[in-house]
Amino acid sequence: MSLVINHNLMAMNAARNLGSIYSRLATSTERLSSGLRINSAGDDAAGLAIRELMRADIAVMWQGIRNASDGISLIQTAEGAMAVIDEKLTRMKELAEQAATGTYTTIQREIMNSEYIAMSNEIDRIANATEFNGIKMLDGSLSTFHGGQGMKIHFGTGNSAAEDYYFITIGDVRASTESGLKVGGDAKNDIWAQGGLGGAAGGCCGGGLTSLNSVLTGQSGNGFSYGYNWDDTQNVDANLDSPSYLAGLYRVSSGMTLQQLINSVNQGTQARVRLNFTSATGTFADIMGVSTSSGAVRVCLDDEVYYFGSASLSTVNGKENFALGSAAQASSALVARINSSSTSFWAIQSGANVFVFARQGGDRDTWLACDDGLGLATSATVLNRITWQNMETFATNNSGTSFGLGGERWATMNAAQRVAGDYGVTLNGRDVGSEMDLRILNVGSGAGFDLSMAGLGQLAGFDRSGFMEIQNAADGQWVGAHIRTQSHAQEALDAIQSAIERKDIVRANLGAYQNRLENTITNLSIMAENLQSSESRISDVDVAVEMTEFTRNNILAQAAVSMLGQANALPQLALSLLQ
Repeated sequence: MSLVINHNLMAMNAARNLGSIYSRLATSTERLSSGLRINSAGDDAAGLAIRELMRADIAVMWQGIRNASDGISLIQTAEGAMAVIDEKLTRMKELAEQAATGTYTTIQREIMNSEYIAMSNEIDRIANATEFNGIKMLDGSLSTFHGGQGMKIHFGTGNSAAEDYYFITIGDVRASTESGLKVGGDAKNDIWAQGGLGGAAGGCCGGGLTSLNSVLTGQSGNGFSYGYNWDDTQNVDANLDSPSYLAGLYRVSSGMTLQQLINSVNQGTQARVRLNFTSATGTFADIMGVSTSSGAVRVCLDDEVYYFGSASLSTVNGKENFALGSAAQASSALVARINSSSTSFWAIQSGANVFVFARQGGDRDTWLACDDGLGLATSATVLNRITWQNMETFATNNSGTSFGLGGERWATMNAAQRVAGDYGVTLNGRDVGSEMDLRILNVGSGAGFDLSMAGLGQLAGFDRSGFMEIQNAADGQWVGAHIRTQSHAQEALDAIQSAIERKDIVRANLGAYQNRLENTITNLSIMAENLQSSESRISDVDVAVEMTEFTRNNILAQAAVSMLGQANALPQLALSLLQ
């Protein structure tokens, strides 16, 4: 190599080698400080892709383990409650055995039955109250999840039913329900059941409904109703067809689903006010005591005001008014005007009585039995001839007094999916009398009174032809409902035995689910451990190997720096030749 001064090729060579060595040294330092062999895609592009997929799977597996652990906690909570139910069923069978012998009197069996029913009620309370994270577990509601498959426990990394999840179902272990253990209850409910909505029994709503969120197709504007023996005075079933006992009438709005209809029913009965006209005919002239149309009758709810009588009262303060204007008009005209004009209320007539209902169930605001408030000359006469009655509390007044209404759940609607896949409906009403207390009614004529003026068509499948009474309070529910007599006590022994067996099946299934989840956790733990090991081999640095490389690169770097210094000094040799 020539001795030149324009270029220092040896220094350039040393600098290049030093840069390369320094880069490798930086890489070793990064790997040793992070513990990772792959810190960027440049280190190993394919390895980085594999590692990130593995890391995602590992994270999901550990969350799946936590999901399975939560499932075990849920099962343990349910199983612990069922251990208490075991005790109650054992005591109930003991009481039934005691009442089945002939050495006790009727009064003594009644005392035994009181404890028997108390045990049944406690089983119901436990089943209704047992929950995990707000989820009811023993009332049968888990069976309605995911179209009747149950609660999904997801633990895998994908969405395959064969690999990543399965369902847990826990049956209804309430004592006094048709779907539960069916022991105890003491005939406290009337139950009307409907077959599948759209199935062979009944048929409803334009086709089989296989989901609670199915729209009641083709039924918009239709409705159904039921009567209830709310004052415990009726012992003839047909009497519940009277308007006085109409407890709920529900209209299907456009797009309403089965679940929304159920929710509407379960809000509670509809608020009711009765206007009891003291005249025989209920005509306007009789009510007012005059032959002119100068008076008004009003039912008030918030800013809704309904008038009966004066043609001049078309609007007052922007509120709704129903003016008839003719002295010859009967109370039926008020009913017709409300039903044709109001979106919040509907009314029916029974003789001289007018019943005014809120269209929706549930708690409503305060009603006012209003005087005319306008200084009309006939006001006092009006008030003397009309009695306003709150049909929930029986409170009566003439006018100007407010009273709250609404919300009592006289009947509760439930839906359950049948084996065929469609839903059947039950309506449950509590027992208040010795005979039938709950009765499905028709909407329209032919139900003992005419509701056709309410503007509702018949909701298919919800009239009496679509329902069947499966439990009458007078019948005693089912075998095992009480032990008041020796024969009933003997029958209850078999019923409780069957209930214990049904309960044991549920409890055994819970044990099987728990064992299965524990095995799932074990398997997931092993999989996560092995996958973590695989990810480590791809991603983590071998410290021993990398430290050796670091030491080598460190020595080379020091040598390169030294040689670079020497190479930078070599051109100075040319100066000795130039002197």
